[in-house]
Amino acid sequence: MSDINVDISLKNLQSSDAEGQLIAVEQAGKIVNFLAVQTIEAFRKSQHRFLMAERLYHLGSVVVPPLEKLLKESDNSETSILAAVILLRFGSKLGVSCLLEAVAKDEEYPCLAATSLAAAGIKEAIDPMINRLRSCDINNIDLAIGLLNALEDLGSEIPSDLRDRLTAEDVAWQIRTYAKRFVSYQENRVDNGQSKKAIAF
Repeated sequence: MSDINVDISLKNLQSSDAEGQLIAVEQAGKIVNFLAVQTIEAFRKSQHRFLMAERLYHLGSVVVPPLEKLLKESDNSETSILAAVILLRFGSKLGVSCLLEAVAKDEEYPCLAATSLAAAGIKEAIDPMINRLRSCDINNIDLAIGLLNALEDLGSEIPSDLRDRLTAEDVAWQIRTYAKRFVSYQENRVDNGQSKKAIAF
């Protein structure tokens, strides 16, 4: 990067000289790629990965290659999950298996993983979501509603045993209400012959 003079590159971009402009564009690409790599490295080391991840979208798809490299090399669960979420947002499915595992086992980001998979229309996520709802603390309101919302976005049905579990009298009212509305919505769509479609955020 030391061989690139940003001021000269900007001047060349604004000039009418074709050769100078083309060189400046190539240099701009090098600068952007360099910044993307450095940003992802900072993300890897950060103690505030979630906050950084929320802002990585602003760099655009230029972050995909360094994020894919990070995902392949990382042994940190939080880093891998957040990287996989960003990659999926940009159309890379490299981290889908990581997100499916997060839905099944992770304690911190199962809903983020589920929401991301649902937004991308990944139907493979349905079974892990249903299984997590079968095994989780039934009164974990955020987890249950987050997973139900993702299932609804994927156009999934709720198996009868899970419906009974979610609507039992000892279940938090928020979960019972959401589950009953979900089932009613399903039945209405089937009665009206409507197709089920994923709802993207």
